Amino acid sequence: MAVGRATRNIDFVGGWRKWFAVSLAVIVLGLAAIGLGRLNLGIDFTGGTEFTLNDPGSGVTADGVQNAVPSGVAGEVTAQRLGNGNFEVTTPPLSQSESAEVRDALSSQFDSEVSTTNVSPTFGGQVRDQALQAVGVALAVIVVFISYRFEFAFATAAIAAVIHDILVTAGVYALVGREVNLVTVVAVLTVLGYSLYDTVIIFDRIRENTPEGEYERSRFDRLINDSIRQVITRSIYTSLSTLIPISALLIFGGSTLSDFAFALLVGILAGTYSSIFIASPVLSLYKARRGARPQREDEPQPGQV
Repeated sequence: MAVGRATRNIDFVGGWRKWFAVSLAVIVLGLAAIGLGRLNLGIDFTGGTEFTLNDPGSGVTADGVQNAVPSGVAGEVTAQRLGNGNFEVTTPPLSQSESAEVRDALSSQFDSEVSTTNVSPTFGGQVRDQALQAVGVALAVIVVFISYRFEFAFATAAIAAVIHDILVTAGVYALVGREVNLVTVVAVLTVLGYSLYDTVIIFDRIRENTPEGEYERSRFDRLINDSIRQVITRSIYTSLSTLIPISALLIFGGSTLSDFAFALLVGILAGTYSSIFIASPVLSLYKARRGARPQREDEPQPGQV
């Protein structure tokens, strides 16, 4: 158990300042990129028209495809090569005649089939709102479930880890300029479940190892460290096993599978890190803060730790 021996002397709880600093640096960089407008929201959220140029042949470049779009199209036009050799052209929302003009221009220029997708700004706004609602509902259900299964302190720590994963994933997307679309939202929701699964395994071990008696911080911190060491090998091996097929999808999948795999790759890496280095230290800090707070006479006593 090489992982277990390697982590024997790591203070997962006591080193929280280092772990938090690493996460904070990544999140700040991501938020700065988002603030600079680098988060590339697809037409699923902003509305627009998307043209897919199928197999135009060798020697065709993204700049050449973009230059083939008629100059009368107003607004920003972007063209990019997809993983399967196709090209994707995105424009602001176009009328039916404008859309037909662009499609015919691309088709005649490259002697290739062109497919068109139109999404209105109103529909894109609805999709964006529904995606945010889905994430919000998922977080609320997580709080209720963890509070019921464990206690509110564990739910607070789990939510901190989940929010960490969302911010890191969004930040990485902004830094690399990859398009955020509906597939990304599905992948993020999947990652939330995976990250929560990893966190619950650690929390369950902490609860099993918690002795009877009043809370004492140093004892509780040692207990968290011991609990993480007992399950860290399983967590890392599970994550590595999951990342193998995801990496295959990222490399060999088409554009849609590649988008899904990229979000999973970033989210699972962030989730594995947060379940070990974010959730457990947050649990310790929260319990310490609550344990140090004077109890009112009419307030229920804390749990067993």
